[in-house]
Amino acid sequence: MWMAPSYLPAMHFLIIQHLDIEPPALIADVLRDAGHELRYAHPREGEALPQNTHDLAGVVIMGGPQSANDNHLPYIQAELEWIEQRIREGLPMLGICLGAQLMAKAAGAVISASPSRELGWCRVFPASNAASDPLFSSMPDDGLTVFQWHGETFSIPDTATLIATHPNVPAQAFRLGRAQYGMQFHFEVDAPLIHQWIEAGVSEQAHLGIEGIDRLHEQTQLHLHAMREHGRQTVLNWLSLLH
Repeated sequence: MWMAPSYLPAMHFLIIQHLDIEPPALIADVLRDAGHELRYAHPREGEALPQNTHDLAGVVIMGGPQSANDNHLPYIQAELEWIEQRIREGLPMLGICLGAQLMAKAAGAVISASPSRELGWCRVFPASNAASDPLFSSMPDDGLTVFQWHGETFSIPDTATLIATHPNVPAQAFRLGRAQYGMQFHFEVDAPLIHQWIEAGVSEQAHLGIEGIDRLHEQTQLHLHAMREHGRQTVLNWLSLLH
């Protein structure tokens, strides 16, 4: 069973990044500001994930354009197997968007097309278990507006606890082990990243249209600060579980 290293003041975290323009951003800032060290792995570029993880305090699994159902991509299959093993070992995790979907599938979930393609700002709500959850107890009762950029969703594994939801796309955040969390939304982004994603997302641009993109930018001005403040506290709360 995994145990947090107690012999070093600085903990070591692995960041799994699937696309250059989907970095850990705010998450990395909070971890570094707390004095911790980050290592990066880029499976898409052929980098193997470490089999010996005893020195890791946790792993952060970022988003990307891939699908957890991409059976034709050997590195996705290898990553699913790696995550499944780390879940069993109890290694703390934060999974964002694709990262959450990979965690869910590794835990037995089904990945499918989202009933509502969530692009832009969307309000998510605390599930019944959120009030007692170490990460989500501070989520307002009337929900939090977060940034979404996905076309797939996942079922909630039998071993998971749903902690944030939405009427149209119920699977928004879940907990597996004590410090293993997956979140469908992107609380790590800033305004330049959002702009990059829109510029790079041809199908997303077509889906949103000019008016939709303009509305998204307006909503970014309204909601980004509150989401990032909540996201910063989420990472700090996660860190508090690792000591």
